[in-house]
Amino acid sequence: MRLPVDDAAPAQASNTGSVEADAAKVSPRRATIDVLVQIGGQVMNMALGVFVTLLIVRTLGTTGFGEWSTIFSVSALLGYFASLGLSGVAVRNAAAEPEREADWIGGYATLSAALTVPVVIAYVVIMQLISTTEEMRIASLILALAYFSGVLSTLGTVFRMRIRNDINIAFVSANSVLWAAAVIVIAAHKGGMVAFAAAFLGVAVIIQGSQAFLAMRTAPVRIRGARAMWRPLMRVGFAVGAGTLLTVMYARIDQVLVFELAPHRSEAGIYGAIYRILDTAGFLPAAVMMTLFPIISAAHPANPVRVKHLMQLAIDYLAMLSLPILAFSIVAAEPLVKLLFGASFAAGAKGLPILMAAYVVICFGYVSGNMVIATDLQRRYVRFAILGLIVNVGFNIPLIPIYGYIAAAWLTLVTNIVVVFPAMHAVLKKISMRIAPGRLLRTAFAATVSGLLVAALRGAGLPLGWLVAAMALAYPLLLLAVRALDIAELRQVLSRRERAS
Repeated sequence: MRLPVDDAAPAQASNTGSVEADAAKVSPRRATIDVLVQIGGQVMNMALGVFVTLLIVRTLGTTGFGEWSTIFSVSALLGYFASLGLSGVAVRNAAAEPEREADWIGGYATLSAALTVPVVIAYVVIMQLISTTEEMRIASLILALAYFSGVLSTLGTVFRMRIRNDINIAFVSANSVLWAAAVIVIAAHKGGMVAFAAAFLGVAVIIQGSQAFLAMRTAPVRIRGARAMWRPLMRVGFAVGAGTLLTVMYARIDQVLVFELAPHRSEAGIYGAIYRILDTAGFLPAAVMMTLFPIISAAHPANPVRVKHLMQLAIDYLAMLSLPILAFSIVAAEPLVKLLFGASFAAGAKGLPILMAAYVVICFGYVSGNMVIATDLQRRYVRFAILGLIVNVGFNIPLIPIYGYIAAAWLTLVTNIVVVFPAMHAVLKKISMRIAPGRLLRTAFAATVSGLLVAALRGAGLPLGWLVAAMALAYPLLLLAVRALDIAELRQVLSRRERAS
């Protein structure tokens, strides 16, 4: 991959880059708007994602979708060997040294490219070994090429540094639209897994190539001498990456274990479908931390008060976003799963509330995981992740053959608790902070009451649409009633007046 050197970049980008990239100068209003733009865009992407998943599920069936999900689980698992936590380290270092942003991004891009080649080889070998059909083998070979297009996405760090995640979201949205269109065409023509794989690769090349082109037009990326940045990136990144990789292993290996060990082959498809809901909902914590992480990194350790305030804010608002999802899944999982995936996936309703409980923990894990990088606790995090992997695999192997995908769902929850809570404790101790529980308790109360209301309405025979509407109306009103959501605070944060950091 060839990228322009620093002196080939537009002069205007070079002059403005260091100012706009200084995350320490970002106002609360701009940060909030950045989060809201991401959430708004990702809501649309989530809707498209659900629609696309539904089409693929109905086109491939339970067995075929199980194979499709397994391909992507292995892809995601091995894909982290090509990133190894480098993104967070590059952002942290570039935020601390905005004048060297071009060096850090160039080093990140070239190191990712170098790591991709052995990852692709390993992926191809593994998929050829575990594939159960010829169609699965061919589809996995096509998708192996997506790793190379993924290298281009590293340049999207330019927009993250400028707190312009709206640009990244625009590309994600374009990807969702093109992918949805391709899936509609393939499903209409009764295409199979190979056609889906080819379309996925084509969309990835178009979108990630366009994103890389715009990134290079926006800011300089210094390739000359980029290898000098590899050592500092690897020194921290490999420790972060080891913890991330272990986390991904226990998050993704479940699908492979269900595929290989569950009593019924259809369980891999059912688990893959409901796990897709968990994956899709991950955009909420990702959006919040995508914006806050560069700001926190720039503030630590010089401004500990701001770091604590931002961390508390992230915890409070992620609880507001995740707890109602858990409450709704507890009382309305069955009609939701049937609507999304069809009656043949109805058994997945038993596992959905368990995975949504894990989702609440995962939301807090986004906060602790990013703070681990900001506070240089990545080596300790590796120990927590190793423990989580041992717990996950050690219990899944004997339990999945007996209890099927339900065992994998419970182990997803348990494993996240084992990893996230100790990591959060270590971070809080490092920055001398205690979490204020008041807003969290009020949020939990609002979510519980809203869930009970939905349960009563479902008992009265109301359809799913009315249940969703009731939750969407009751929950925000209860948040306001118990003062978990403060309108005055929101007005202050969203004020047009740019406040000094």
